[in-house]
Amino acid sequence: MIDRKAASLEQGIVFNDLDVLLKSLPENIYRVKGMVKVNDVPTPLIVNYSFGNVSFEELRDYDGESLLVFIGENIDERLKQVEFENAWLEKFAYHNQSMQFSDMTKGVEFIEFPKASYLEDEESKSKALPYEWAGLFALQKGTYSWSFAKVGGKYADPQMKFLMLEAAEQGEAIIDIYKERAETLFNSDKATLAQDGDPLQEGFYQLSFDQTKDQTVFRLDIKQDGNYLFFTEHMPFEFEDKEHFLKEISRKDIEPIAADPEGTAHHHHHGGIDPHTWTAPSNVKIMAKNIYETLVELDRENQAYYQANYEKFLEEIEQTDREIKELLVSLPNDSKFMVFHPSWGYFAKEYGLEQLAIEVEGKEPKPRVVQKIIEEARKQEIKAIFTQQEFSDKSARAIARELNIKVIKETPLARDWSANLIKKAKAIANNH
Repeated sequence: MIDRKAASLEQGIVFNDLDVLLKSLPENIYRVKGMVKVNDVPTPLIVNYSFGNVSFEELRDYDGESLLVFIGENIDERLKQVEFENAWLEKFAYHNQSMQFSDMTKGVEFIEFPKASYLEDEESKSKALPYEWAGLFALQKGTYSWSFAKVGGKYADPQMKFLMLEAAEQGEAIIDIYKERAETLFNSDKATLAQDGDPLQEGFYQLSFDQTKDQTVFRLDIKQDGNYLFFTEHMPFEFEDKEHFLKEISRKDIEPIAADPEGTAHHHHHGGIDPHTWTAPSNVKIMAKNIYETLVELDRENQAYYQANYEKFLEEIEQTDREIKELLVSLPNDSKFMVFHPSWGYFAKEYGLEQLAIEVEGKEPKPRVVQKIIEEARKQEIKAIFTQQEFSDKSARAIARELNIKVIKETPLARDWSANLIKKAKAIANNH
């Protein structure tokens, strides 16, 4: 018999061999509050949504887990846009055949990321690109392998366009310099067919994947040291199964030094749906109930214990909500606060606020958009910009300097969920 009191410390609750992985949440919402059993060795796998990538060794380490709790996928068709969730659920399912899945957001009303009025003109000018991803790599002369694997028994697509260029230019905007050239080639019919085992040099290719194999591998021949750009029709992670897509001949993983969309070395692309459901206490109530019911279904012997912890957590949610309302009581309805990444939409909706985002479709804003953001911030008398440690704050700091206002780092991923939301409310109230 395990001593539950001793086990219910910060490392989690442990009993009855019920293994639970929490995904895309501040750890202690359920872990520290004693609602779940987690692995202690190795460290429980908490997938940070802003990087969204787990090593393939970790995937294998978790073979045999019985339950994965996740942010919803099948509530409605819109959630297919939450790509970072879908891709990893598929991989977990494939590598952990006995794992059960529980949708913690069943019953939560999802919202879309806001579209700022000051960006409407920019959106009307934008158009869909013929490629999904671009990556810049610093490569030395030699041979590398780029692999494409079946995930869940199939390739994401039987073929894919692939552009490889040596970049002569230097600087942060190097990918932007080559975008027009890449777009022209992707819209042409000039691709060279390449199949499993073929060598790839600078050029534009139509890669064909071998359906008889679990993995198709191409050899990259790098003739000289330099920076190399790759534009791909699909995200590389869509073809990752048991190993990273780009490796040296020694099998060492090679990561990009820059990527577009930014951060997709560790994929982070939400589409139109906001997955940050836990920033609203009313949503956390729903999520807690879903997890509680799942745990009871799997482990009825300990229902009373789960229920006690569940009810205790509900009290904390209520207290958190009361404190936030007291902090924000003096703010007019629809008061605005500015953020870099729009991860506080549910919080804003819950308390009658509005977040203004700097980020544009997951990217740093272009100079002409920055000027529009500055104008809007002046109009709304914004006193501070909230950034996240998970993202670059370069553009936020530039805007703040122009406006002579503060930059405050806040994250929705802090370990202590309740304290973090209260801290956020204080910061908004003190900078309005």
